[in-house]
Amino acid sequence: MAPQYQSLFSLDGRVAIVTGASRGIGAAIADTFAEAGAHVVGIGRSSNPDAQPASGVTYTSCDINDSDSFRAVCRAALADHGRVDCLVNNAGMFVPIQKDDDRLPAFDEQIETNLRAAYACSIAAGDQMVEAGNGGSIINITSIGGVRGFSGLAGYAASKGGLEQLTRAMAMDYGPHSIRVNNIAPGYILTDMNKHTLTSDPQGRERRLKRLILKRHGETYEVAAAALFLATDASTYITGETMHVDGGWHTQGMDT
Repeated sequence: MAPQYQSLFSLDGRVAIVTGASRGIGAAIADTFAEAGAHVVGIGRSSNPDAQPASGVTYTSCDINDSDSFRAVCRAALADHGRVDCLVNNAGMFVPIQKDDDRLPAFDEQIETNLRAAYACSIAAGDQMVEAGNGGSIINITSIGGVRGFSGLAGYAASKGGLEQLTRAMAMDYGPHSIRVNNIAPGYILTDMNKHTLTSDPQGRERRLKRLILKRHGETYEVAAAALFLATDASTYITGETMHVDGGWHTQGMDT
């Protein structure tokens, strides 16, 4: 018999770790998970989040490039709550290229944070899930920048595209332990950090909206809702997949 509808989308009693939770999409995911009943450990580089987290979110400072520090966060979550059920690899970075000499250093920096650190975090949390034997969910946040070419974004595109492929590989590795690994590729999502950039240039905004089937930018709660689905029992038969939360951006073909 299938579970009741309400329980399928509940995270009651679950424990989730969300990286990059101090603001934007990560903060929205952390708050949404807490509202669904989870105990959430939100991680960010800054000592304090940009806004007061929801009840149920414990925020802690951690540099995900330091794998020992992240493992300590996982151990603390296990000690405090007795389990870890979900990891959201949301933390990431974009390094703009100012001159040619910046290209390789920027590439390396983005690969380190967006790809290698995400894998290290997945190993740390995933190994705990394997040991506990209760299954779990790992959710990677990538970008439409990982599936299409953008000028000047070599490091960002390679790191996000690599993370999408890593999602599939980890799904194979962790599937026998009932641990699902999926990916969310957001499009143009309005956050406090990028809202001015996305809306201040009328011509750029018009070009983006022309390609967007839904003809608007997205909101952080729309990415958080997709993450909630992938974290709950509503998605227990889904792994190795990518959800494009992009208003139809990647679907658009040639104009007719």
